[in-house]
Amino acid sequence: MEKKLPFSKEQIKRANSINLIEFAKSHGYILENGGRRALHAKQSGGLYFFRDSNKFYHFSTDTRGGPIDFVMHFMRMDFKEAVACLLETDVPQHQSVPSLPKHSGKLQLPDKAPNYRRVAWYLIHARGIEPEIVSRLMLEKKLYQQDKTGNCVFVGYDQERSAKYCSLRGTWPERPFKQDLPYSDKSYPFHIYGTSRKVYVCESPIDAMSHATLSKLDGRDWNEDHRISLGCLSDLALERFLGHHDITEIIFCLDNDINATFHDGSPAPNWGQEAAFKFANKYAKLGYITSVETPEIKDINQELRALRYLIERERKRGFETEDILEM
Repeated sequence: MEKKLPFSKEQIKRANSINLIEFAKSHGYILENGGRRALHAKQSGGLYFFRDSNKFYHFSTDTRGGPIDFVMHFMRMDFKEAVACLLETDVPQHQSVPSLPKHSGKLQLPDKAPNYRRVAWYLIHARGIEPEIVSRLMLEKKLYQQDKTGNCVFVGYDQERSAKYCSLRGTWPERPFKQDLPYSDKSYPFHIYGTSRKVYVCESPIDAMSHATLSKLDGRDWNEDHRISLGCLSDLALERFLGHHDITEIIFCLDNDINATFHDGSPAPNWGQEAAFKFANKYAKLGYITSVETPEIKDINQELRALRYLIERERKRGFETEDILEM
C-alpha cells in the first residue's frame, strides 16, 4: 500500500517555491553581492543564494538545494518540520505511526585495511608528499586506508583523543572522490603537530601535508610549526585549535580559486583568497600576527607536484649530461 505523505505534493511544491533569498533575509542573514547571479551571506562559511534557480550552495559543507533543503540543513529540522515552517503551518501529526528511533549521532570511523600500501602509494607518488610525513601521520592514527575501497581516511581528534572528524579521499586519480562522514564535526581540525607558536592554516589534509613537504624540500624543519586543515572555508576549526594551543602567529594558505565558476559557468569569486584575507583581518584584530600565503596556482598540492616535476626533470637532465660526458 502506498504510504501517505504528511503533506500533499502541491503543498511540498509550494514550500519549495518560497523565495529563498527573502526567506534568508527574514531570518537574519545579511546578504551581499556574490557575483552576477548570486548573493553571498556574510560570515556564513561560503553560503551563496542563486537568484535564477531559487537554490543555495554552502561551500563549507558542500551542501546545496532549494528552500526545504535549506531549512532542514540550517535550521536543523526534519522534512515535515521544514515544509511546515515554509508554509507557516503546524506539522501534521500521525500518532498511529510509531516514530523511528533517532541515531545517536556518534561518528563511526570506517574499517581499516590490513595494510596501507594503496594510500602510501597515492600520497607519496601521485601527490608528492614525503614518506616521512605520511609515516608519522599513520603512526599517530590521523591517517589510514579504508578497507575494501582503499580510500584515504583523515581523522581529527578532540583533547581526549576521541575521533570527531573524518574525511575520505579516493586514491584513484582518474576517479576523484571526496566525502566527510556523517556526524563529522568540522570544528575539530586535522592537525599536524608542531612545537612553535606558529600555525599554517590550509583547506584540506592533503594541502597541510603538502605544505609540510614543501618546508622539508626547502631545507626547513617541517616538525617545527603546527599545520591544520579547515576541511572547508569556515574558521570553526581554527577557533577551536586556538583555544587549546599557545599560538601567536597564523599564516593562511588557502586555495587560489582565480578560475572559479558557478554551476552555470559564469565567473565566481576567488573563494579561497576572499576567506584568507577575511580571516587574516579578523585574527589580526584579536591580537595575532597574521599573513596570507597565496599559491601561484590553484592550491598547495598543485604547487608541490609542479616542484616535483621540475626536480625530476632536472634529475633526468643530469643523467643525460653524465651519459654525454662519458661518451
